[in-house]
Amino acid sequence: MLPDSIELLRPDLPHGHFRAAVFDFDGTVSLLREGWSRLMAEIGLEHLGDETSLEYLEREMLLLSGKPSIHQMRRLAEIVRERTGNSPDPETMLAVFLKGLISLSAARQERIVSGADHPAAWTVRGTLSLLENLRRRGVTLLLASGTDVDFVKRECEILGVAAFFGERIHGPADNSPDFSKRTVIEGFLKELDLPGTALLGFGDGYSETVEIKRAGGTMIGVASAEVGVPGLNDMKRTMLIELGADIIVGDYAHGDELLDWLFQR
Repeated sequence: MLPDSIELLRPDLPHGHFRAAVFDFDGTVSLLREGWSRLMAEIGLEHLGDETSLEYLEREMLLLSGKPSIHQMRRLAEIVRERTGNSPDPETMLAVFLKGLISLSAARQERIVSGADHPAAWTVRGTLSLLENLRRRGVTLLLASGTDVDFVKRECEILGVAAFFGERIHGPADNSPDFSKRTVIEGFLKELDLPGTALLGFGDGYSETVEIKRAGGTMIGVASAEVGVPGLNDMKRTMLIELGADIIVGDYAHGDELLDWLFQR
């Protein structure tokens, strides 16, 4: 029996056969960039005034989560053009976004490096225990992020999770728009010679949810809330359900119970 905090959307999920797991990074493992979608929405709002709600823009950004950030900037530019006739430059908006995001993340990283904060303060609750549990079960882990790969690797080290993924940490190089989670997932399954049904996915965004389901895997939708805020992010939860997630969690506080249920035979 699963705890009430775990929302089972597909009770007939198969059990016990999982051999590999794919994790998104921001909002799924790391909270160092928590607030990124709101930051994007605020950039769009500067071009729109009061014509569009901040919540609408943030949802539009979340719907492109998992892809390189230029895709969200292009969507913002499209919305601005449709509503005002103006055509802001996506690359310019991207530069503004990255400047703000890097500053935000760097300050949080410094708190960890200086010892002011424990790394667990900036990871989704229960992350380390969940990763350790999966490793004990012999599950091969991969991390695929829409964030620049060099940033992701450094932040994995700071948060103490890099060793779980080893060389299997993927993301766009220099914010290249060509990075694809589908390609990463397909290559992962081919490397391990596994069917998609042997794959578990953990993520809070569009890209990984769609691609895990496309591959035939089981998707754990992580509707993580803000730092220090208990419960679910309703906007994420609604989106993840619409995208076909099989299970919804707010964090991994009951990760052991979840994995016991998923791996029971």
